[in-house]
Amino acid sequence: MYSSVEFAGSYIAAHYTSVSSERVRWDALSDEDKTVYLNNAFEAIEALPFGGRKAVLGQETAFPRLPYQYGKTDEGAPQRVKLAEIELALWLSDERHKTSQKRAQLIADGVKSFSVGDLSESYSEASDSIQTLSVKSCKKAMELLTPYLSGGHDLC
Repeated sequence: MYSSVEFAGSYIAAHYTSVSSERVRWDALSDEDKTVYLNNAFEAIEALPFGGRKAVLGQETAFPRLPYQYGKTDEGAPQRVKLAEIELALWLSDERHKTSQKRAQLIADGVKSFSVGDLSESYSEASDSIQTLSVKSCKKAMELLTPYLSGGHDLC
């Protein structure tokens, strides 16, 4: 993970009101569940096609990254990446997104269309993993990560 549960809690408290559904939902989670959501967000972010290169040969994580962090490679991930991880974890913790996550899984599994009664959906061919599709679904995370992504990456 790029962010800790404590840092995520501080960020969410500073950016979401005490009565917002996002903050209420996050505060209700156990630290164990918060860690799971942050880990899932981290894994999804790690699957993205970032520009540049890893700062250190053999580095396990995508960040720190050159040329974005010349002279700052000891800081780990940039602040924007840490905040994107938190925003994505918060988004993943919302049960209302289960439908879009199931849809993303169908696309990642290669499903091209399906029908249930009068409802039908069709999907274009997926070249993205389920993790990439999850990040793309979280607009705030994508806005934060855009400066680091390689070209040709859909934002909608």
